[in-house]
Order: sequence, then C-alpha cells, then structure tokens
Amino acid sequence: MIEYLTDAFVLDKENAGEMDSLVYLYTKNLGKVIAKAKSGRKITSKLGGHLEPLNLVKIRLVEKNGFQVVDALAIKKFLAGKPAFLIAKFLRIMKFIKEMTFECQADFQLWLLLKKILTGPSADEKTVYRSLLKIMGFNPKFAECSQCRKKEATAFSPEEQKFLCRKCALKVPKNGIILI
Repeated sequence: MIEYLTDAFVLDKENAGEMDSLVYLYTKNLGKVIAKAKSGRKITSKLGGHLEPLNLVKIRLVEKNGFQVVDALAIKKFLAGKPAFLIAKFLRIMKFIKEMTFECQADFQLWLLLKKILTGPSADEKTVYRSLLKIMGFNPKFAECSQCRKKEATAFSPEEQKFLCRKCALKVPKNGIILI
C-alpha cells in the first residue's frame, strides 16, 4: 500500500455504486488519476463538498488495487461566484483534459497551464485549446486537415485525434469538435 499527498484539480466526478464516487483528478505529482471516494455521496460525507469539479484540492490517496481517496481539503473553489458561461467553459476544458490524458503520466507543463487557466485572467477559449494541444503533442501550428490536406486547420476532434479545416468540420457531427 502506497500513500500519496499532492495537490490536484478535480476534473470530473461520477457515481459508482450506491454511495461511492469515482473522482477524476489531475495531480501535480501523478498526472491524471481516477480514484474511488468511499461513501462520497452520503450526505454526511466529509469528502463530498471538497471533491467537486473545478476545485483545487490537497488530497491524500492510497494505492492498493487502484487509487482511493482517504482525505481531501479544497484549497480553492473556482465555481464560487463565477457566471454560468465561464463555469461551462471551464468544465469543457476539464472534460477535454480528462479525455486526452493518460493515467499516471505526470506533465508539469500541463499542470502549470491548468493552474494558469483557472487562476489567471480569463483567456480566449480557442487560445486555451491551442496551448493544451501544443503541450499534448498536437501543435496546431503545424497541423493540416486530415480529410482534404488543407494547410489551415481550424478544428480538432478529440475522439478521432485529428485536425480539420472549417469546411470539413462542418461535415462532421458537432459533438466533441473543438474550434481552435
């Protein structure tokens, strides 16, 4: 049994079983981690309010047949007092990171960018996605449309991990397409 104490951003939270939760975290030291929060959905749970998406938490994890949350303390809650459109933007970014990263692959540049996105001045969403794609190895500067080979890519499909031009992006179903 190995214990970790680290800072983490809560990317997402899903129900698991009757009272448990699966929490998707991007940690400073471990990268993306999927951890089980035992009884995290109980009304008396000490973890419940801390493990909400867009929270920066100090978290203690135990690894034994997967990760389990032992303790969590919210350092900063980014949802508090923000307008709905901004919360929706941040949640889309968190979902993108959740989908595009592998478990236990720490990337300090990605950690710093995520911290900058949430704590710094609000950046344009396209700029944020371009920066994320560049760190993840999909530099839009050198991209071309995977369908027609046009040199100017204006969209990215995380599901298929390919760039598209404006014309080809219109032909693809909109769910999941990110404009860059």
